[in-house]
Amino acid sequence: MNKTECKLERVSNVTLGFFLLIIGLMFTLIGIMIVPVIGLFVAIPVLIISGIFLASPRSKACAMIAQRTRGAINTKPSQ
Repeated sequence: MNKTECKLERVSNVTLGFFLLIIGLMFTLIGIMIVPVIGLFVAIPVLIISGIFLASPRSKACAMIAQRTRGAINTKPSQ
């Protein structure tokens, strides 16, 4: 795994989380207005899953790559 894949991993998680959030809010609106019981049974799990995607941490491989990159940037060259 390289740095580009790690950046795309986080972007894809956030994008999917926002997409699911919008879908969940639409189901909530439909559930409140049209079909209260069925709409909310669908909306609540979708909203929970969107929260999981939005709050998901980096994978261990990406965390290690980021730590190595920060270490390489922060080290001072020896004189």
